[in-house]
Formats: sequence, C-alpha cells, structure tokens
Amino acid sequence: MIYTEDFFAQNSPYPNDDLVQLVDNQTKENVNYKKVTVWMNGTSINTSNEATLIDGIVYRKKGTDYYVNTLILSGSELNAGTFGVRADGITDDSDALQKAFDFCGKNGWKLKLPIGEIVITKNIVCTITTNTVTNVNRFQLIGSGVNLTFLRSVGVEGGLHFISNSNKGSVYLTISGFTITRPDTKNASGGVGVYVKNIMEVTIKDVEAFKFNIGMQVMDTCSSLFENIKMHWGDKGFYSEKVNITPPNLLTFNNCHFNSNAVKGVELYNVHNVKFDGCGFEGNYGNAIEASFVGDNGKVGLNLINSYFEGTSNGVDVYYTLNNGGTANFIGNTFNRLSNNIYTSIFVLSNTAGKSYLNFVGNGFLNGEDFIPNGDKPAILITGNTANIHYTDTNYYETPSDVLICLP
Repeated sequence: MIYTEDFFAQNSPYPNDDLVQLVDNQTKENVNYKKVTVWMNGTSINTSNEATLIDGIVYRKKGTDYYVNTLILSGSELNAGTFGVRADGITDDSDALQKAFDFCGKNGWKLKLPIGEIVITKNIVCTITTNTVTNVNRFQLIGSGVNLTFLRSVGVEGGLHFISNSNKGSVYLTISGFTITRPDTKNASGGVGVYVKNIMEVTIKDVEAFKFNIGMQVMDTCSSLFENIKMHWGDKGFYSEKVNITPPNLLTFNNCHFNSNAVKGVELYNVHNVKFDGCGFEGNYGNAIEASFVGDNGKVGLNLINSYFEGTSNGVDVYYTLNNGGTANFIGNTFNRLSNNIYTSIFVLSNTAGKSYLNFVGNGFLNGEDFIPNGDKPAILITGNTANIHYTDTNYYETPSDVLICLP
C-alpha cells in the first residue's frame, strides 16, 4: 500500500511506472495515476507551463514525469475530499473547498461534495472560466443530498459564489443536493447562501439555505430552473435582478418553498416569463413575492400557478408593479389570510398607460384565524394608472368584501 504523498515526495524511491495504484492521503480511498505528456485540453506539459498546469492534486509531477488522476481521463467526477475537505463538522474546510472550486470551476469539471458537515468560515468563490468561442463551461456541483451534505457557515460571511468571468455571461451551471446553514440565532446573518452571477441555463435542485441574509441571489441570469429549493428563516429568501446583462427572464420555480423570512420571501426586478408552479410561501413577515415588470424583453411577466400562500404578515402575498403594458397570469393558487394585519393578498400597482391584461383564474381566497373581512380589505387590489387595465376574474371569494377592486 503506497500513499499518494509518499509516491510523489521528493526523492521518492518508488519507480515512475506508467500507471500506479495508490491510496489517497486525504480520502484513504484507492486512486490511480497515469503518466501523461499533455494536459486535458491537449496542451503539451513542459517546464515552461507546468507552474500553471500542474496543480499538485489532480495533475502532479514526479521527477521529470507528469501524472494525472485517471478520473480525468475517464471523465468521472472529482470528490472534494481529494482536495482535503474533511467534512467532519470540526475542521475548517474553507481552503480545501476553495482549492476544489478553483480546479473544477476553471476546468468545467463535476465536483462531488461528501457526506458530512463541511465547515466554512468565508465565502467560497467559483470563478467559472469560459471558452472564448462558445462561452460554455458546464461546471457541476453535486452534493450527496439535503439531509446528508451540510455546509456549516460560521464566519462573518460564508456562502457559495458562482461567477462567470465573461462579459457576455457563460452558459450552464448545475448545483444540487446539499443544505447550507448559518447558526440558529435570532437574526439572520452571513450574507448570501448561494450567489450566482453572469451565468445562463442554471439548474439548481434540492438545495436548502437556512438563516442567511439572502438565501439565494441570482444576478444577470436567464433561462434557468429552480426545483425543490427551500429558502427559510432568513431576511430574504430569493433575490434576482439585472446588473449588466439580463433581467430575470425565463426562470422556472417548481416545488420550491420560501418560508418564515423576516423581510421578503422572493424579490425580483423586471421579470419576463418567470413561473412559480407548485411553490409554497408560508409565514413570511413582509411581501411573500415582490416583482416588477418592465416589458423590455417580452410582454409576459409573472406566471403564478398552483402555489400556496399562508400566514403572510406585515405585507401582502404578491406585490406586482407594472411599468409597461403586458400580461400576467395567476391560476389555481390558494391564498389564506390569517392575520388581521394583512389587508390584501394580491396588490398590483400600475405605473403605465400601456395595455395590461391580468388573468385571475380559479384562485381561492380563505379568511381564517385572526383575519376579519372588511370592505377595505379586498383579496385583490389594483391601483395606480388603471385606465388601460383589463382583467379576467374567475376566483372564489368567501365574502363579498373579498372581491377584486380596481381603483379608477
């Protein structure tokens, strides 16, 4: 049994065989290294470029020869444990996880997070280097499951950041299968749990963030899928807007949950074809969804379908601002008003004279617990410049005072 660090040590007595079977010092698992003369993209490795190409973990040097972990040759995922992540709930894994992000983000490689508790004390940044021709990188971060892989953020800040270095944005990022948490104190902290910027065609599935100032923040991102994510007990659950490249266009949220956030559940600016389908919004102190529509990239804004709202206080379930003509669709949602502090479930503010078509189809409004129906508390209130507002209303209201009001 030969350990990797013994084999690659200076003046190692072991011969430079073409293929060597070793035991990884970090993971204690079997690992194979093969002698190579070129890097993964076909670049010849030599003394003039080895400082850039030989990272000392995946690509290594022994004497005058170069070796690579055979997982690279087979196209297999790399485990963060290979880079020194212990996931023991005690060791600060920040630097080791950063090494893993550096290699896999730069080279577009799939990175597997191990079972256990990964302690981080600072932001871990994955700078995604894109192909200058295709703007494609295809980085994937895969955990072992929301109940198996935990990232414990215990520093002043400590989240996972994914940022493209392209001024046009890069394409393709997959993140799944872990929970990232802050200490369970009274107030949220730690900045952003998961931060994505300048990346299109993002898929984030089975990710949970707890007690962050912002659970997940997605900037300059479009054409993306969010599935079974849970952002809870923070200040804001989810935040997205345009900085330089694109507003939130064609974002789809399936079976996502934004619960018990102290400021807002979801905050989106200048949406186009953003859909929430089968999502839950419970116990948010502040607006559960706040979104605005500007119409620059299309004329369909928010599509809210088969979702559930309950227990919003000190705000409304949906606060939607129209800054241009277009459409929005609210179909088959449940809105339960439980607190007498909530005056309306859906509030639409029109800042435009353009034609706006709002479709309220088959939504149900329930009054429960402390909520007292009153004529000044309609379930839906449309206000502002309403001269060109057109709406369809086939909702269920419990009392006449709940019926939609569109102020002139």
